[in-house]
Amino acid sequence: MEDKSSSRLETIVAILIAITTVLGAIVAWRASMAEDASGDADFAGIQAAMDAEETRALNFVNTYENYGAYTAYKRYSTLGDLIAEDAANAASDAEAEQLDGQRANAHDLAIANQNLFDNKYLDRDGSYNVQRQLGEMWADAAKQKDLKPEMQLAEADRFREKTNHLLQSLMIIALALVFYTAVELVNERVQYALVGFATLVMIAGVVMAALIEMG
Repeated sequence: MEDKSSSRLETIVAILIAITTVLGAIVAWRASMAEDASGDADFAGIQAAMDAEETRALNFVNTYENYGAYTAYKRYSTLGDLIAEDAANAASDAEAEQLDGQRANAHDLAIANQNLFDNKYLDRDGSYNVQRQLGEMWADAAKQKDLKPEMQLAEADRFREKTNHLLQSLMIIALALVFYTAVELVNERVQYALVGFATLVMIAGVVMAALIEMG
Protein backbone atom coordinates (compact mmCIF):
# COMPACT_ATOMS: atom_id res chain seq x y z
CA MET A 1 0.00 0.00 0.00
CA GLU A 2 2.88 2.22 0.89
CA ASP A 3 4.58 1.43 -2.43
CA LYS A 4 1.35 2.24 -4.31
CA SER A 5 1.07 5.58 -2.50
CA SER A 6 4.70 6.35 -3.23
CA SER A 7 4.24 5.43 -6.89
CA ARG A 8 1.18 7.67 -7.13
CA LEU A 9 3.10 10.57 -5.62
CA GLU A 10 5.96 10.08 -8.05
CA THR A 11 3.50 10.16 -10.95
CA ILE A 12 1.87 13.35 -9.64
CA VAL A 13 5.27 15.00 -9.16
CA ALA A 14 6.38 13.98 -12.65
CA ILE A 15 3.21 15.46 -14.16
CA LEU A 16 3.62 18.67 -12.15
CA ILE A 17 7.26 18.95 -13.20
CA ALA A 18 6.24 18.56 -16.85
CA ILE A 19 3.50 21.18 -16.50
CA THR A 20 5.82 23.56 -14.68
CA THR A 21 8.52 23.08 -17.31
CA VAL A 22 6.07 23.87 -20.12
CA LEU A 23 4.75 26.94 -18.31
CA GLY A 24 8.30 28.10 -17.64
CA ALA A 25 9.15 27.69 -21.32
CA ILE A 26 6.12 29.79 -22.28
CA VAL A 27 7.12 32.56 -19.85
CA ALA A 28 10.70 32.44 -21.14
CA TRP A 29 9.39 32.75 -24.72
CA ARG A 30 7.27 35.78 -23.77
CA ALA A 31 10.27 37.36 -22.04
CA SER A 32 12.31 36.79 -25.19
CA MET A 33 9.59 38.38 -27.31
CA ALA A 34 9.48 41.41 -25.00
CA GLU A 35 13.28 41.71 -25.18
CA ASP A 36 13.15 41.61 -28.99
CA ALA A 37 10.44 44.29 -28.99
CA SER A 38 12.58 46.40 -26.68
CA GLY A 39 15.53 46.11 -29.06
CA ASP A 40 13.36 47.05 -32.04
CA ALA A 41 11.96 50.08 -30.20
CA ASP A 42 15.48 51.13 -29.18
CA PHE A 43 16.63 50.94 -32.79
CA ALA A 44 13.58 52.88 -33.97
CA GLY A 45 14.21 55.51 -31.29
CA ILE A 46 17.84 55.92 -32.28
CA GLN A 47 16.84 56.16 -35.95
CA ALA A 48 14.21 58.77 -35.12
CA ALA A 49 16.78 60.75 -33.10
CA MET A 50 19.23 60.69 -36.01
CA ASP A 51 16.49 61.70 -38.46
CA ALA A 52 15.43 64.53 -36.15
CA GLU A 53 18.98 65.90 -35.85
CA GLU A 54 19.56 65.59 -39.60
CA THR A 55 16.25 67.32 -40.34
CA ARG A 56 16.97 70.08 -37.83
CA ALA A 57 20.42 70.69 -39.33
CA LEU A 58 19.18 70.72 -42.93
CA ASN A 59 16.28 73.00 -42.02
CA PHE A 60 18.61 75.50 -40.37
CA VAL A 61 20.98 75.47 -43.36
CA ASN A 62 18.20 75.94 -45.92
CA THR A 63 16.31 78.53 -43.86
CA TYR A 64 19.35 80.68 -43.19
CA GLU A 65 20.42 80.41 -46.81
CA ASN A 66 17.00 81.84 -47.67
CA TYR A 67 17.37 84.46 -44.94
CA GLY A 68 20.78 85.39 -46.36
CA ALA A 69 19.19 85.88 -49.78
CA TYR A 70 16.50 88.02 -48.15
CA THR A 71 19.05 90.27 -46.43
CA ALA A 72 20.96 90.62 -49.71
CA TYR A 73 17.69 91.52 -51.44
CA LYS A 74 16.92 94.18 -48.83
CA ARG A 75 20.44 95.58 -49.02
CA TYR A 76 20.51 95.90 -52.81
CA SER A 77 16.91 97.13 -52.94
CA THR A 78 17.64 99.84 -50.39
CA LEU A 79 20.90 100.70 -52.11
CA GLY A 80 19.12 101.02 -55.45
CA ASP A 81 16.50 103.35 -53.92
CA LEU A 82 19.20 105.53 -52.37
CA ILE A 83 21.10 105.73 -55.67
CA ALA A 84 17.84 106.67 -57.41
CA GLU A 85 17.46 109.59 -54.99
CA ASP A 86 21.03 110.68 -55.70
CA ALA A 87 20.40 110.42 -59.45
CA ALA A 88 17.33 112.64 -59.10
CA ASN A 89 19.50 115.27 -57.43
CA ALA A 90 22.50 114.87 -59.72
CA ALA A 91 24.30 118.02 -60.79
CA SER A 92 24.62 116.91 -64.41
CA ASP A 93 23.05 114.56 -66.90
CA ALA A 94 26.26 112.54 -67.13
CA GLU A 95 26.33 112.00 -63.40
CA ALA A 96 22.60 111.16 -63.40
CA GLU A 97 23.14 108.61 -66.16
CA GLN A 98 26.02 107.01 -64.30
CA LEU A 99 24.01 106.82 -61.10
CA ASP A 100 21.03 105.41 -62.96
CA GLY A 101 23.23 102.57 -64.24
CA GLN A 102 24.36 101.84 -60.69
CA ARG A 103 20.73 101.91 -59.55
CA ALA A 104 19.73 99.43 -62.24
CA ASN A 105 22.56 97.06 -61.26
CA ALA A 106 21.55 97.25 -57.60
CA HIS A 107 17.91 96.54 -58.40
CA ASP A 108 18.89 93.67 -60.70
CA LEU A 109 20.88 92.12 -57.87
CA ALA A 110 17.91 92.65 -55.55
CA ILE A 111 15.59 90.85 -57.99
CA ALA A 112 18.11 88.00 -58.39
CA ASN A 113 18.22 87.48 -54.62
CA GLN A 114 14.44 87.82 -54.32
CA ASN A 115 14.08 84.67 -56.41
CA LEU A 116 16.13 82.74 -53.84
CA PHE A 117 13.62 82.89 -50.98
CA ASP A 118 9.89 82.30 -50.61
CA ASN A 119 7.84 85.47 -50.26
CA LYS A 120 5.25 83.68 -48.13
CA TYR A 121 7.60 83.95 -45.16
CA LEU A 122 7.59 87.75 -45.32
CA ASP A 123 5.61 89.41 -42.53
CA ARG A 124 3.43 92.45 -43.10
CA ASP A 125 6.21 94.75 -41.97
CA GLY A 126 8.52 93.28 -44.61
CA SER A 127 10.67 91.27 -42.18
CA TYR A 128 11.55 87.64 -42.80
CA ASN A 129 9.91 85.12 -40.44
CA VAL A 130 12.66 82.57 -39.87
CA GLN A 131 10.79 80.68 -37.14
CA ARG A 132 7.73 80.20 -39.32
CA GLN A 133 9.80 78.66 -42.10
CA LEU A 134 11.61 76.37 -39.65
CA GLY A 135 8.27 75.29 -38.20
CA GLU A 136 6.70 74.53 -41.57
CA MET A 137 9.76 72.63 -42.80
CA TRP A 138 9.76 70.55 -39.61
CA ALA A 139 6.05 69.78 -39.98
CA ASP A 140 6.54 68.71 -43.60
CA ALA A 141 9.44 66.43 -42.66
CA ALA A 142 7.45 64.93 -39.78
CA LYS A 143 4.80 63.76 -42.29
CA GLN A 144 7.42 61.66 -44.08
CA LYS A 145 9.41 60.17 -41.19
CA ASP A 146 9.32 59.74 -37.44
CA LEU A 147 11.02 62.66 -35.67
CA LYS A 148 9.93 61.81 -32.11
CA PRO A 149 12.52 59.47 -30.55
CA GLU A 150 11.09 60.01 -27.04
CA MET A 151 8.03 57.87 -27.79
CA GLN A 152 10.08 55.00 -29.20
CA LEU A 153 12.63 55.09 -26.38
CA ALA A 154 9.86 55.19 -23.77
CA GLU A 155 8.30 52.12 -25.42
CA ALA A 156 11.70 50.38 -25.31
CA ASP A 157 11.90 51.09 -21.57
CA ARG A 158 8.41 49.63 -21.07
CA PHE A 159 9.31 46.43 -22.91
CA ARG A 160 12.61 46.21 -21.03
CA GLU A 161 10.77 46.52 -17.72
CA LYS A 162 8.29 43.87 -18.85
CA THR A 163 11.18 41.54 -19.71
CA ASN A 164 12.71 41.99 -16.27
CA HIS A 165 9.41 41.27 -14.53
CA LEU A 166 8.79 38.18 -16.67
CA LEU A 167 12.26 36.90 -15.82
CA GLN A 168 11.46 37.40 -12.14
CA SER A 169 8.30 35.31 -12.53
CA LEU A 170 10.35 32.71 -14.39
CA MET A 171 12.72 32.50 -11.42
CA ILE A 172 9.75 31.79 -9.16
CA ILE A 173 8.57 29.03 -11.51
CA ALA A 174 12.09 27.61 -11.61
CA LEU A 175 12.11 27.63 -7.81
CA ALA A 176 8.99 25.44 -7.90
CA LEU A 177 10.93 22.93 -10.01
CA VAL A 178 13.64 22.86 -7.36
CA PHE A 179 11.06 22.05 -4.70
CA TYR A 180 9.52 19.32 -6.87
CA THR A 181 12.95 17.77 -7.39
CA ALA A 182 13.62 17.88 -3.66
CA VAL A 183 10.50 15.83 -2.87
CA GLU A 184 12.44 12.55 -3.07
CA LEU A 185 15.00 13.87 -0.60
CA VAL A 186 12.65 14.48 2.31
CA ASN A 187 10.72 12.31 4.71
CA GLU A 188 7.55 10.77 3.32
CA ARG A 189 5.40 12.69 5.78
CA VAL A 190 6.79 15.97 4.46
CA GLN A 191 6.59 15.05 0.78
CA TYR A 192 2.92 15.97 0.28
CA ALA A 193 3.42 19.27 2.07
CA LEU A 194 6.45 20.04 -0.11
CA VAL A 195 4.51 19.15 -3.26
CA GLY A 196 1.69 21.44 -2.16
CA PHE A 197 4.14 24.27 -1.38
CA ALA A 198 5.93 23.82 -4.72
CA THR A 199 2.56 23.93 -6.51
CA LEU A 200 1.66 27.17 -4.75
CA VAL A 201 5.03 28.65 -5.77
CA MET A 202 4.46 27.56 -9.37
CA ILE A 203 0.96 29.05 -9.38
CA ALA A 204 2.31 32.30 -7.91
CA GLY A 205 4.90 32.54 -10.69
CA VAL A 206 2.33 31.82 -13.40
CA VAL A 207 -0.16 34.32 -11.98
CA MET A 208 2.59 36.95 -11.79
CA ALA A 209 3.51 36.33 -15.43
CA ALA A 210 -0.15 36.49 -16.47
CA LEU A 211 -0.64 39.81 -14.65
CA ILE A 212 2.49 41.21 -16.33
CA GLU A 213 1.15 40.18 -19.73
CA MET A 214 -2.24 41.75 -19.05
CA GLY A 215 -0.67 44.87 -17.58
